[in-house]
Amino acid sequence: MGNTLKKKNSLVAVAGAIAVVGATLTAMPAQAAIPSITVWADAPRLPGAKLYAEIMKGKVDVKVELHDVADLVQKVALFNRVKKGWPDVVFGNPNDVAVLQGANNVLELDKYAPASFWADMKDGNSWCRGADGKTYCVKNDLAQTVLWVNTKLMKDFGYSVPKTMDDFAKIGADIAKNHPGYSLGSLGNLGMYSSFLWPSQCPVNQAKGANVVKIAPKDPKCTRATALVQPMIDSGVLSTEAPWDAEFLAKYGKANKVVMTIGPSWFGEFVIRPADSWAVPAGQITAKPMPMWAGEKVNYSGEWGGGIYTVSPHSKYPKEALAFAIFMVSDKRNVVTVKNPDGSTGAPTFPASKIGNSLWKAKITADKYYSEDPYPAMLEQSTKIFPLEKPVSYDSNAAMEGTHSNELRKTLKAQTALDTFATYVTNLAKQVGYKVTQ
Repeated sequence: MGNTLKKKNSLVAVAGAIAVVGATLTAMPAQAAIPSITVWADAPRLPGAKLYAEIMKGKVDVKVELHDVADLVQKVALFNRVKKGWPDVVFGNPNDVAVLQGANNVLELDKYAPASFWADMKDGNSWCRGADGKTYCVKNDLAQTVLWVNTKLMKDFGYSVPKTMDDFAKIGADIAKNHPGYSLGSLGNLGMYSSFLWPSQCPVNQAKGANVVKIAPKDPKCTRATALVQPMIDSGVLSTEAPWDAEFLAKYGKANKVVMTIGPSWFGEFVIRPADSWAVPAGQITAKPMPMWAGEKVNYSGEWGGGIYTVSPHSKYPKEALAFAIFMVSDKRNVVTVKNPDGSTGAPTFPASKIGNSLWKAKITADKYYSEDPYPAMLEQSTKIFPLEKPVSYDSNAAMEGTHSNELRKTLKAQTALDTFATYVTNLAKQVGYKVTQ
């Protein structure tokens, strides 16, 4: 009886203790898990993304993954099929915003950032505003084409900076005759499109409405571009390689035989300067405004790149995902001071954010690598990107980098390559519901 009573009292005591502990646990508020986002970045953006992950430790769990921007569209299509795997925020090609929107995998962003940020991005983010006036991406940088000039070689050969495309071509002819083995750059990858076709206003990718696109490779503003470059292709003054292909690097880039070239604002920091690329010595390079096409009043630029950040509609933390993009485009720690693997610091590209751009300007203007300040030409051309090129919901970038570049390399004929590209993207456009006009 005594043992039974003791056992009973013990059970009551234990039960009471459990009840007290349970009451205590119930009374304690549960600690909220910190937000978690997955970021996809390409190699040039990786240092900034990793820095952001360090800065946000304890506030936001930022998982950074390196990815090839060319694979983004295909991977998202796979994730859509299996209903999982979507990253929260990705860096991609500028045209991806339309392709992802067509795949229902891009979030409208306006409400996830303060009005002050959208005011900062107003001039640089028009690419990301849809026909409905809403914002679907954040432009990382403007990749406006400029005329990159080797001032030493220009002086050695007695050339003046060309003001017109005809003058550019005349220099090309003179190089072929009097300075064989020297170059005016390359047309591979997006070189022909961004440096010649787009600034010439050639309508092979001009969206005329939500479901209408103009693809007209025989338009005079296309044929004048192909006709201008063809003699320089024939003479070897313009290469059909990409500017980072091994053959071009060995023959022209590293040999410091590029007299001048039309290329994007990021060429200086990303192609011309780095030791593992052209490695042109300090004091020889600057940027000048684009030459004017005959009969025009504006010396338009194209864009070669100018990547974007998009946020997935599947993200549980869209505000935190967008905050990453805001950091990348406008925070001094990324724009100016982040350490890159090659020993350089800061972003290599012309920021689309006004705040970020003012920080980048100070860095570039003070940089003694350049023979003259390249920023004024970049700034001028940033306001002259021909505006009728718009995002389309088929992968026109991949078609230009693949179909067009391959055909140009194979045939060495600029118009043939353009016609082949136009046939290919016309079929792509029709498959996704576009009406194609000429």
